[in-house]
Amino acid sequence: MNNYFVILAAGKSKRFDNNVAKQFYSYRNKEIIDHSVEKSLNSKLFKKIIIVTNDLSHFKKKKYPKSISIIKGGKERSDSSLKALKYLKRYKPLNVYIHDAARPNFSIKLLKNISKNLIKNKAVVPVITSKDSIKYKIKNQIFNLNRNNSLLTQTPQAFRFKDLYNLARKEKKNI
Repeated sequence: MNNYFVILAAGKSKRFDNNVAKQFYSYRNKEIIDHSVEKSLNSKLFKKIIIVTNDLSHFKKKKYPKSISIIKGGKERSDSSLKALKYLKRYKPLNVYIHDAARPNFSIKLLKNISKNLIKNKAVVPVITSKDSIKYKIKNQIFNLNRNNSLLTQTPQAFRFKDLYNLARKEKKNI
């Protein structure tokens, strides 16, 4: 398969009340990011895995296989995604999966399901329904959303590389 896996790990974890960035926090005896790296490797679905980070020095001590590349991220998530897409362009990928490094609890089964669904679609985004009440505010009024019509998106998300690359370049300010 001509699939590539991008792990976005350039975030500063501003809302995470800790002196360690969330992706580098220890969870189940390894850094959170390494759970995603391990699952993506074990899935055997990807030619290459790209880790996008602003802490390149953190990865110097890690021993990853040659199928993993570490690249410098951007200021915002959209900047990091675009940098990864530009980096991947040289490999002429068919599909790209984009994942948030701070979300370690996806499964290989989910990756395979996404892969299966990507055959007939340009994009596949996993969603779950909310069990919580969802509200939104307009000016000083609060409204209830019908949670049965609300979906919460998750990562990894998969796309036809060419479509995502072209969209990301054209709509850089909006994506």
